[in-house]
Amino acid sequence: MAGAKGVVEQVGSIFRGLTLLQKITGGVLVVVVFGAMIALVTVGTKPTEQVLFSGLTQQDAAEVVQRLRDMNVIFRLTANGTTIMVAADQVYEVRLTLAGEGIPRGGGVGFELFDAVGLGTTDFVNRLNLQRALQGELARTISQFQQIQEARVHIATPRESVFIEQARPVTASVSVKLRGREQLSQHQVKSIVNLVASAVPGLSSENVTLVDTTGRLLYRKRGELDAMLSGTQLEFQHKVEETARRKIESLLEEAVGVNRVRATVTAEIDFDRVNLTEETFDPEESAIRSEQVLTESDQRGDQARGIPGVKGELATFAGEEGGGGSESSFQRSNVIRNYEISRQTRQVQEFGGGIRRLSVAVMVDGTYEQVVDEAGNQTVEFRSRSPEEMAHFERLVRNAVGYNEERGDRVTLVSMPFAPPSLVEPEIDPTDRWWELAEWLAGPLLYLLIALMVLLFVVRPFLRLLAANQETRRSAKLVREGLTEQLAEPREEALAFGPRGLTDQERIYRLAQSDPDRAADLVRRWLREGS
Repeated sequence: MAGAKGVVEQVGSIFRGLTLLQKITGGVLVVVVFGAMIALVTVGTKPTEQVLFSGLTQQDAAEVVQRLRDMNVIFRLTANGTTIMVAADQVYEVRLTLAGEGIPRGGGVGFELFDAVGLGTTDFVNRLNLQRALQGELARTISQFQQIQEARVHIATPRESVFIEQARPVTASVSVKLRGREQLSQHQVKSIVNLVASAVPGLSSENVTLVDTTGRLLYRKRGELDAMLSGTQLEFQHKVEETARRKIESLLEEAVGVNRVRATVTAEIDFDRVNLTEETFDPEESAIRSEQVLTESDQRGDQARGIPGVKGELATFAGEEGGGGSESSFQRSNVIRNYEISRQTRQVQEFGGGIRRLSVAVMVDGTYEQVVDEAGNQTVEFRSRSPEEMAHFERLVRNAVGYNEERGDRVTLVSMPFAPPSLVEPEIDPTDRWWELAEWLAGPLLYLLIALMVLLFVVRPFLRLLAANQETRRSAKLVREGLTEQLAEPREEALAFGPRGLTDQERIYRLAQSDPDRAADLVRRWLREGS
């Protein structure tokens, strides 16, 4: 107890020996040190956080936050409220608990809408709730695709009519939000369309429209031309158009930048099936296959002529009276030749699939420059692409799609400003990353800062005060030994110590040389009196 009491008295004497400014500074330092220690303990004992859910919709995030508050779970929202962080040791427990309650639901409402149905609910409300639940369940199922971040489904069910001519088909529209630069293949598009058509009674896949949030049509209703084509032919046509479109966009994006080119390709495919047989004869090359020659000759004298019977006799009699008869002869030849002519027969069978004509439309974004007006305001001004650049782009597009002028292909390129997207991806707050780094470095830096502050503002002044206290005790000892009369001399007598005619500075110097301890005590006394 005596030792502790001595320490307390020593600290009290040191504190009483401080000036007012030193006391204020010491109090502020003590408060700062204790505050830093409390902050260090708080940061050091703060549990490590992990992601509970990410990429949540606003409805799901609000529901998860409300449930976490009911469970008294500490959480933190990041990434503009789409990501929820909790303590690392509670992630799996909280996740399983929320999963057992069906949270998050994936956006919208599903068949849980019928978990609480009142007895007085009308049939119209039940039908409306059934449609809402079906839309929500389809949206959740479509959102399970890896490329899709969010999906919405709208079903239009017309009122039933007893008249056939007034009946209208059921239609559906599906809107998907893709992740980053992900794209849906044609098989995935057809799968989504067939999924929606199969889940809704009376809905045909031809009455389903699929678009993305950028306004691009992913699946369209078959028109009159498409109606005459089979499913395989229509898929082949879309594949040709999509392949050409991707070639154009990927080629031009290397020059103008990503998402600054839009291309549309329309291909007319020849699906006619032709069977052709050709026979070719060469008249220049011939050979005699067979030849037949027939020769006839006849030489005769007087022969009976005229009409047989009485008339014949009368005619003969008249002829004889008229003069003598004459002789006749003839010769005849008949030649038949058969020639063999060279002949070539060719059978051609065409199954179709060739391109009749291509129509390509390409829209290229221009450049933007910052312009300062007369008032000093900076504005962004659009600059169209130069004709030389557009000519280069047109040649590239023609070579990419296999342009053929003879079949009537057309390529059109325009440069115009692109409208900003209506839906902007939520950007992650960059301060979150800095906060994580600061939390990681806070512990060591805070320890180092506290150590420096203690050394500079606590330990160092305390050592100085302790040394001064020792000097004071030493002076008191000298007083007890009989030197009080020398220390109590007036300032003028002390300065008069030594030969006359010396200045004060020289007298102090000589006093310091002859008796350093006395000179030190005398100077320390003056300093206390001056303060």
